[in-house]
This record gives sequence, C-alpha cells and structure tokens, in this order.
Amino acid sequence: MNRIIKFFVFVVAGLALIAIIAALVLPRVLDPNNYRDEISQLVYDNTGLTLTIDGPIGWSVFPWLGLSLQDVNVKGSGENPFAELGKAEVSVKLLPLLSQTVEMQTATLIGLKLNLIKDKNGNGNWESGQKPSNASASKSTGSTTDTSTSSDQSGEQQPLQINIANVIADDLIVHYQDLATGKSYTVDQASLKTGAIRNQEPFDFDLQARISSNEPALAFQTGLSGNLSFDLQNGRYSLKNYKLSARPDITQGESVNLVGNVNYQQEPMQINGTMDVTEFNPARLLSQIKVSLPPMADPDALSKLSFKSQFTTDGKRFDANTLKLSLDSFIMDGNFKVTDLETQAMTFQFAGNDLNLDNYLPPASNGANSGKETSSTESSGKQTAPATTSEAPLIPEDALRPLDIKGSLKLNSMTVAKLKFEKPSVQLSAAKGRQEVKINSVFYKGVIDLDTKLDVRQKGNPKVSTVAGLKGIDLQTLAEPVPALASVQGNLNADVNVTTHGLLQSTLTRNLNGKAGFGIANGAFTGANFDKLVCEGIAQIRNKDLQKKDWGQSTEFKNLSGSFDIRNGVASNNNLTAALANLNLKGDGTVNLIQQTMDYHIGLNISGDTAPDSDPACQVNEDYVEVTWPVRCRGELGKPDCGLDTERLADTIAGLARQEVKHRIEKEIEKNVDGPLKDVLKGFLK
Repeated sequence: MNRIIKFFVFVVAGLALIAIIAALVLPRVLDPNNYRDEISQLVYDNTGLTLTIDGPIGWSVFPWLGLSLQDVNVKGSGENPFAELGKAEVSVKLLPLLSQTVEMQTATLIGLKLNLIKDKNGNGNWESGQKPSNASASKSTGSTTDTSTSSDQSGEQQPLQINIANVIADDLIVHYQDLATGKSYTVDQASLKTGAIRNQEPFDFDLQARISSNEPALAFQTGLSGNLSFDLQNGRYSLKNYKLSARPDITQGESVNLVGNVNYQQEPMQINGTMDVTEFNPARLLSQIKVSLPPMADPDALSKLSFKSQFTTDGKRFDANTLKLSLDSFIMDGNFKVTDLETQAMTFQFAGNDLNLDNYLPPASNGANSGKETSSTESSGKQTAPATTSEAPLIPEDALRPLDIKGSLKLNSMTVAKLKFEKPSVQLSAAKGRQEVKINSVFYKGVIDLDTKLDVRQKGNPKVSTVAGLKGIDLQTLAEPVPALASVQGNLNADVNVTTHGLLQSTLTRNLNGKAGFGIANGAFTGANFDKLVCEGIAQIRNKDLQKKDWGQSTEFKNLSGSFDIRNGVASNNNLTAALANLNLKGDGTVNLIQQTMDYHIGLNISGDTAPDSDPACQVNEDYVEVTWPVRCRGELGKPDCGLDTERLADTIAGLARQEVKHRIEKEIEKNVDGPLKDVLKGFLK
C-alpha cells in the first residue's frame, strides 16, 4: 500500500514539475510572433475585419498569464484602418482564475485611435461584407454550447472576484464622421487613471477628454472623477463625490460642474442620489459657444445659475424630492416629479421669492414699429397694428404643444409686463396642446383672480382666452407700470372676459375681442378739470371771461362705472356714468388698443343752481340744470387732449334756446292767464 501511495505522490509531483518547467520554457520555445498570420486569419474568419500586428507580441504563462501588443491596425470596409493601437499590456495571475478570481497587474492601453466613418448609404467602415466562415461559426457555436452545458452541470457559479492593481489609458482618440449629414465628432486628449479595483472596495478614478463637433462648431474640455465601488454578486454600484465638468476649449472658458453621489441597484432597478450644479454664468457660457441671446432688459440677466437636488428613479418614474434653483437673485425650492417617463407627464410644487420676468424680456423700444405679421388666419379687412421687423413670437407654441404638466407655484412677488403681483399663487396645467394658468394675487393694493387658457393645437394660430376679476385696485399706483391709466384715479373693481389669437403681440392685440365692465369709487380724472370746461362753455355763450385762475388739474368724482365691448382690438363704450362733486357725467366713445389712441365724448350736467366754484362768468340758475355741456378727449392713451366738443356744442346751444323760449312763454302765461287754463298751458310746456 505504501508503495502505491508513494507512486502516486511521485506522479503528482512529477506532473507539477513538468507544468512549472512548461510554464517557464514554453514562452522561450514558442514565439507568438510566428503566428501573426494565423491570428489575423482567425480574426478575419470570425469578424470579416483585417487585423495587422506590426509590433512585437509578448506573452507569459506562469505565474502571470500575460499578453502585450504594439502597433496593431484593424481595417474594415474602408481603405484606411478604422482602429489603431499603440500599445496594450495585461497580465492575469493564472492560479486564482481557477477559483473565479481575476487578479490583474496594471492594465495599460496607450494610443488607441478609432476613425469611424459612416458613408452616404449608412454603412460604417467598421463593418465588412465578409461573413464569418461556416467552420468558424460552427466552432464558435459548439464552443458556446459546451460551455453552457458544463456551466449547467456545475450548478450555480461562484461570484467573480476582481483584483486589478490599476488601469492606465492614455492618448485615446475617437473620431466619428457621417458623410450623409456632414457632421463629425471627435474625442481626443483622452486619458483614464484608476486606483486598485477590488470588489466592494471603493477606488478613485479620473477620466479626462476633449470633445468637439463641426455642426455646431464646438469644443469642450470635459472631466469625470470620483470614488466608485461595486458589488457584482448583488448588482449594486455606488459613485461617491463625483464631479462632471465641462468648459469651452478656450482661455478662461466658463466651467459647468455637476457634483454629487449616485447609488445604483440592478434588480429591481433603483437609482438614487444627489445631483448639484455649482454656480456658473450661463450668459457667458452661451456667448463663448457662439449662441446669441436676444437683448434683455437687465444687462446682468442670466449671470448666475445653480441648483441642488435629491432624486430617485426606478426606470418608470423620476422624483426630484428636493430641488433648489437659483437664477440671479431669484431662489425657488420644492419638488419635481416625472410620473411617467414614457409619456413625460410631470408634476411640481415650488415656492420662491421675487421673480422679475421682465428682466429676461427685450428692453422697451422707443422706435416706431414698421413691420407686421402675416398669417392665413388674418382677414384683410381688419386693422393692422404696426410692429417692429424684429418682433419675435410671444408664444413658444412648439415648446408648449407636447407638455403634460400639472403643478403649483407660490412666490413672494412676480413682475411681468411691468405688472407686479404680490404673493401670487399660480396653478398650471397642460395636456394635449392645451394650457391653463390660474393666478390669485394681491395686485396694487387690491386682489386679482385671473384664469387664462391657451390652445396651441393649431400651428401658427394659438388661441388665448382670459377671465379676470379685480377688486379694490388702486389706479394711481397701477398707472406707474400702465401709463394709459394715468388719467383716472380711484379704486377699481372690474370683470374682464376676452379672447384673442396669434403669435405676435401686435397680432394678439389686433384680434382681441370680448367684454369688460368696471366701477371706480372715490376717484378723480387727472389732467382735465371738467368743472372749468363747463364754466368755459357757459362763459362763451354769455360772452364773458372767466375770473377764476386756479382751477386745478383734476376732477373728483364719487362713482364712475361703465362697460366696454371689444372688437378686433378696439374697445367701444356708450354707458359711461359718473357722479362728480358738482356735475353729473355721461360718456361714450372708443379706445383703440392697436394704435394706442382714444376718441371719447363726455357730457356734463350741472347738478346745482350755479356753476362750480361760483365764477361770476358762468353762474346759471335752476333752468340750466338739465343742460348737457359736451367735452371731447382724444389723442394718445395716457396723454389725452380734452376740450369743448364743438360738434356737439351746437346741440347744447339749441337746447338752451328752446329752454329760453319755454321760460319766456311760462312767464307770459303766469302774467296774463288765470284759473284752470294756466295749469293746462303749463302742462303743454313740460
């Protein structure tokens, strides 16, 4: 028995000795450089690609299974190689492979160049018309079958263990060109360096590259670094303290840095982490990459942008549970969710401080408008509003049409079109080309409720409808951003229901239709003293001069109300009424919102037995209480020119004449007629 055991010991020892001698001798006896042609043929048979190895091939077997290559070229369907490799070295420890452990020395890859070209027919030079040979395919299939069979027989495989000293890749270049479109992209100056790579142990990495394109002509220096760890057995990966940076490839290029942490679980899929963009200057960045921004009212607009977020996704939805956005002086935080990544349905809830949208709109122009929008939806009979040749679409219909959004926004204040909304609450919904915005806000010492609906389903002709209610709005304060209201002061209550359609502001004004009703309490007309105008009219009839000099520039009233019919940008009114301190007022006329002009007739009745302030030149008695004294205001909105209405003054004079005749007849009756006949005759004069 001992002899048998000794025999087997000697056999095993001999085999081990032979294996060690073979591992040491084979690399010196068998030269892989002698098999270049066989290697090239094997690659061609399986891929149809032509492999050429111009440099030396080095190899080792024990204790490291190593391979080194230099000056490798790969040619596909093109004339020139689409892939070139300067140098590659990899060494794997042999014995640990038997226990599913990859123990590797430094893996080196130097001078890899890929020149990928897609022709006008969509074929890439990395493709080849040569199909793998049947023999090669059958061998490959058989090998795969055998492997899977042995794998099945061996049962569940042990998790792969990785131990790599580090990875170094340098001088990497990838160039892609599409001859059909003329576009090309290049990645060069690329390098990758890592620390020791082991399962479930974090390691540092640093990837740097330059990325450029010809359409548009851009070039960026980019980098990605961080600390990565992985658990292959459980399919979990973690990226800590990552930094993704990009900046234009110019001197002092504006850098955009994305930093944070990411955790990834393979089954079931789950990704969560943080994603923060550190502050940068978007206006400068866009300028450096030759993107021209339209003129903006604030020269410092878009000079600061940053945001912070926490997010999670399972591949079906995306939740930004915490999001904070800073744009210039505006700060907003809340949450944002994509409830369905396939349909891009979104919801959000945000709160912010002061947002001034006017800062990002074109500055106000004092020049006259010279152009106009042409559209198949316009009627040739409608008035046309002048517009600058540079007038841009006010409604971004292409961006709005696909939106599927529901959300809310609360701000400390919001300024748009010079109108300031304090503590506004905004409700927004958008789906299938229809959008709705509801705003409730403190508005110039009053309250406004606004509901605007936008329909962009018809390309080139978006439709807008607005229903608004205003309560207690202080017109004097509101006149600062809306000078057209400077001629009236007081507290406004109003209801508005209007519709319009078009892309440009001029077209939207021209197509404006609807109704507006209003009432103003305890107010005044500024810039016109109607008491003086009436007194001037009376004095003119009496051929007397006014003695009073200080009349003031306004006319106070207790109540002013009326309604407007708006047709194609022109508002008409025929029921304006007002109770002034000494007069009653009635008015009718038009306000042309297109031309920003007005033409309005005002009739004034003296409410007492004397003219206001009792100027001797215009004193009247009770016989003239019902006489209407006409005034006309016309000209530019906000700067109307008001004076006596000479066209209607003739009617007033005729009325006065009739009143005088009546008065004289009544006196004659009173003097010469007695008894019941007197009352009968007076009745005919009423």
